Amino acid sequence: MTLVNEGQAKRASAKRERAMTRAAGGWRERVERIKRRTSAALESGHVSIWMANITAWALFGDDLRLLTTNANADLGFLVLVYVSLVSFGIELILSVFAIDGFLGSFYFWLDLVATTSLLADIPAFMRAIGMDPCLGVHSNGSNFDSISNGGGDSGGPDGGFAKAGRASRAATRAGRIVRIIRLIRLVKIFKTIEMTRQRTERLASLADAKRNSMTKQVDLILAGTAYEHKAEDEDSLLDFEEPESRVGQKLSDLTTKRVILGILLTLVVLPLFDVRMYPVGTRTELAIGGLEMVHETMINTVGEQQGFYHAVDRYYDQTDGMYRLVVNGTNYAQSTDLSFTLDDRSHKELRCTEFEFTTYSGSSGQDALSFVFFDRQYESRIQALLSVLRTIFVCVILIVGAVLFSKDTNALVLRPLDRMIDKIRTMSENPLTKFQIDGEDDGEEQMETRLLENSISRICSLLAVGFGDAGSEIIAENMKRGGAIDPMIPGKKVIAIFGFCDIRQFTDTTEVLQEDIMEFVNTIAKIVHMEVHVHGGSANKNIGDAFLLVWKFPKDITGDDIENMETLGAEKRRRIQIIADNALASFVTIIGSLRRSARLNRYRDNQGLNERIKGFDVKMGFGLHVGWAIEGAIGSEHKVDASYLSPNVNVSARLEAATKQFGVPLLFTGEFADLLSQHIREESRQIDCVTVKGSINPVKLYTFDVQPENIATPDEKVNYERTFEEETLSLYEYTDEFNEHPDILKMREGVKQSFLFDFKRGVESYIAGDWTLATEILQTTRMYINAKGDTVMDGPSESLLAVMETYGGSAPKHWSGFRELTEK
Repeated sequence: MTLVNEGQAKRASAKRERAMTRAAGGWRERVERIKRRTSAALESGHVSIWMANITAWALFGDDLRLLTTNANADLGFLVLVYVSLVSFGIELILSVFAIDGFLGSFYFWLDLVATTSLLADIPAFMRAIGMDPCLGVHSNGSNFDSISNGGGDSGGPDGGFAKAGRASRAATRAGRIVRIIRLIRLVKIFKTIEMTRQRTERLASLADAKRNSMTKQVDLILAGTAYEHKAEDEDSLLDFEEPESRVGQKLSDLTTKRVILGILLTLVVLPLFDVRMYPVGTRTELAIGGLEMVHETMINTVGEQQGFYHAVDRYYDQTDGMYRLVVNGTNYAQSTDLSFTLDDRSHKELRCTEFEFTTYSGSSGQDALSFVFFDRQYESRIQALLSVLRTIFVCVILIVGAVLFSKDTNALVLRPLDRMIDKIRTMSENPLTKFQIDGEDDGEEQMETRLLENSISRICSLLAVGFGDAGSEIIAENMKRGGAIDPMIPGKKVIAIFGFCDIRQFTDTTEVLQEDIMEFVNTIAKIVHMEVHVHGGSANKNIGDAFLLVWKFPKDITGDDIENMETLGAEKRRRIQIIADNALASFVTIIGSLRRSARLNRYRDNQGLNERIKGFDVKMGFGLHVGWAIEGAIGSEHKVDASYLSPNVNVSARLEAATKQFGVPLLFTGEFADLLSQHIREESRQIDCVTVKGSINPVKLYTFDVQPENIATPDEKVNYERTFEEETLSLYEYTDEFNEHPDILKMREGVKQSFLFDFKRGVESYIAGDWTLATEILQTTRMYINAKGDTVMDGPSESLLAVMETYGGSAPKHWSGFRELTEK
């Protein structure tokens, strides 16, 4: 009973968890749906128009208030300020909710600053922060007496007015600056309106396209070709829904940010380079008003000079830099009745821009002239310093702006274009160049320029893979010409080693594996191509079950050099031997790699293959020959293949086919054997001398004996996903690969020198026409014991014995040491 209750409880718990998961998923979907609707509403035409009007009002409303109305209308304007503030605030909150990544972004902070700037138009807020624009005075002056007249900056009774005046001016300047900040909302409004306009045009174009598509499809149906053009029409419709590219969006966004920051920085900082922003010197209004006050006091206080002197002292205290004072024609520079003395002799070196004066002649017109001079050298020097700083600031803004704008353009557009051009130029010079593909795993959305650049890299790489070494000249020539693709480029004669290999029992394997045959073939192709590449060759053709491989000689090695190796210098002869040794080594190691591959080992145990082919094993045949060929393009502008045309290429293919007749995996010609290093040539054995189809010249046939069964197949526990690089032993550096490579050494175990010597005597007798002796010797080499102790038939011995038996054991009368290869 307890177990039943526990099971029910677990099921109930799992059911609750599933219900909670579904509920959470449904809640997230609802939130996303609300966010999409909110975002759409913010971008709708009605909201855009409303916010555009609110923004316009925030910019010009206060100036219109001062321009067109009096104080009685201020309350109505204040209500509109509150409406604007609420509208901006709601939009900001909804944007944070609906737009992913908006919170904390550049535009979030701009909107926040623009919204809070409206507080500068609210008098209560300005009074709260100590920047009352009205100085606490009502417009009718009813509370004038409440303003403090004591404790001013200079200790005079009107110090409170000076402090209040500075606060008023600061409030005015602050209001003007924060109002300018609201201009940034115009950018957002403009972008919204532009997006709406583009969307409307796109929808209209889409509607026209749909109407045209319907008409076109009716015509096509009548013509019987509707399906042929359906895809084209659908593509044309999709073109109208193309979104803004990430490059354009990023560049536009960065440019907008730079412009906004530059303008705001300029508007905020430039006023700081004006000397009037700082408490330096005396305001001209105070200088004029003070002189007028002193003059009138002197006229009106005749007989009470003490009051006049007090007024002059206050005038001096409230101004800066006074160095000459004349009141009603009397010079008071050295008056003993004043608390100060003036010396105008020390100011004779002042420039005309470094002093200031004002005059007053009285209201009656009968008074003598009063005037006063002020030293403004300090202010002039401060302004000069500020001018220098302003010039430096403007230069910095221009330089930084130019650098940033060019940096964005270079980073997003120009440098990617330069890299694309460099890749195309490099491709035209060396079509086999491999390009790195960047930014694939960075987890970020890539720019179109990076996608295009990587696409060019892939295209170039695919061209190199598709055309191969032979097609490199075709690609290079076409790209250098810069025009349309022209496959009809003249061919080029090259000297090369040609290798041909074929997968055994391919037809039966294909019928059994069906779709899996592609993986089977590509696994073998990977081994063949990589071993050939490691050994300095290149893959030219993949022909289903066969591969054509090429080892090209350098241009300084000619056909005569190949035919006359004994006359060459040691350096050139060694270069030729290295290429030939590598070509033979690649085919021998391929034989070993086929046994070593864990992926191919799965097919040896395939039930279907073993039922169809008893004791199925992955086997290949190989042929090698050397000679000239014409390298070039074969085809038309519709399809081009880069290949080699020559009888020498066909010889390698016929040698591969002949491996079945001789019972060996590898055959190569005497011309190729002559290129091998001496010790490798001595380890090879000549097995016949024949003429192949299409040629009357006899060809010596050689093989390099290997016993592939000496290499153990991988254990079933070995991970078949291992890469070729993890399985091959050819990536190590060898001084003498045929005496050091583990696979070659392993496969040569069981190949005895006595056997090779006896077979050589038998072949020499066969070529000389002494078939009786040849038959006697080859009967002894017909069977041999391999490295595992098994008795194995030797294919070449059996083949030659069969040929001689055909002629009754005696050489024909006209025997010249060779025969016609009867099988292709």
